[in-house]
Amino acid sequence: MRKKGLQITNDHGWTIERLQEQERKMKKANMAKRIAVIRLIMQGYLGIQVAELLNLHRETVSIYVQKFNQGGMDALLERRYAPGRKPYLSPEEERELKKCWKKALLPMKDTALKRAGIPGLFNMC
Repeated sequence: MRKKGLQITNDHGWTIERLQEQERKMKKANMAKRIAVIRLIMQGYLGIQVAELLNLHRETVSIYVQKFNQGGMDALLERRYAPGRKPYLSPEEERELKKCWKKALLPMKDTALKRAGIPGLFNMC
């Protein structure tokens, strides 16, 4: 009879003790939480119990287990970030603007500006 709930189908050589040690060493709390999910599932907790213990959504727990089963620790800890907004300026326009700024910067003469922390005055190109 098969055990109900989430299971670690491939432990990739990780034991509960090694996972606990890795969890303690992890500097980022969200990554330590991912490792804790795997450890708790290996210890026999149900996915819904792990979700409640770690304040995660049950689907997030399932995703972490799936990532670990497929690719091990590397896949579990991989974090992809959104690429971000497309730049307004092309690389050529950006270089041109930087050149313009370098020409426009005037040496600071006013001590009040220096005290205020204002880096300098700008002229238009």
